[in-house]
Amino acid sequence: MIKLFLGNKTFVLLLLPIYLFTYQLLNYFFGFYSIDHSVQVGLCPFTLNVGYFWSVFAASSLVFINAIGLNLVVNRNNFYDRNTYIVALLYIVFMSLFHSSYFLNPILLLHSIFILILHQLFAFNKQEDIRKNVFNAFLFLGIGITVSPSIGFLIPLFIIAVMVIRPFSWKEVFPSIVGIIIPFIYYFSISYISDSSYDFSQLFINSQLPKKDFWFIVIATFIFILLCFFAVIIKTRKTKIQTSKQIRSLVVLLTTFLAFSIYQILSFQQIEFLSLVFLPLSILLILAFLGDSYANAAHIIFYILFGYSVIKFFLFLPTKDV
Repeated sequence: MIKLFLGNKTFVLLLLPIYLFTYQLLNYFFGFYSIDHSVQVGLCPFTLNVGYFWSVFAASSLVFINAIGLNLVVNRNNFYDRNTYIVALLYIVFMSLFHSSYFLNPILLLHSIFILILHQLFAFNKQEDIRKNVFNAFLFLGIGITVSPSIGFLIPLFIIAVMVIRPFSWKEVFPSIVGIIIPFIYYFSISYISDSSYDFSQLFINSQLPKKDFWFIVIATFIFILLCFFAVIIKTRKTKIQTSKQIRSLVVLLTTFLAFSIYQILSFQQIEFLSLVFLPLSILLILAFLGDSYANAAHIIFYILFGYSVIKFFLFLPTKDV
């Protein structure tokens, strides 16, 4: 299976909807994850009530779009020497471990937003005047904060990720400020017209979703990060400058998301934000799967993870919910 996606044959992307349908079908029959019919998106004071089918369909569609978009970041920006579609497969299998991939929710929207941001970050190396890209990146970040307000704490680290690719320039400060402010102008305008407001105390409420396989996800994440770490060290010794900058930026994002998700787990027992780690990790793992040193280990670990992502629906794990 992995060999199909390691190649450059576009038709393999047709297999991804089959995987998504299988995961949803298994969950439907065995009920490993509960499906929430109501959607509360960030600062929006309204709750959208959707049916089971539409919630599931929208979630799978978003996961599929995110997988394609993330893979597009790699192939369009020459991150690797040739096109590959392993990123899309990795993302879908990783996301199958999280409750948020089975129903419509803000976490999936947040993934889409950060993938759009990655497109802008990778475009920094292609042109001299990047004010448009900076504006777009911070505009998407502002939208991300309205979708999930707690993401606002990541702004300083996000700026570092930008500076890793491109040196600081004062002429790019104004577009970034304008970009991040615009979504809030719309939000406050809508709030004023509708006479509604967001309860910011919700940021500090335990929003834990029941997680039967908490420790498996944590250990699997740690193993793949460790594998990625060794692959990056080897690759950066003999890579071109542009790719090296992209790798460093992805490492900064990975570290940022990891620190943020650990904070969410320890403070609010919320594991779903850990899924953000797999955005940069899915890209960086190309270096392990297509490298010479860790390819076999990467294949074995992935097949174990993929096997578990399927058989977990038939298992009762005695671990306590965290």
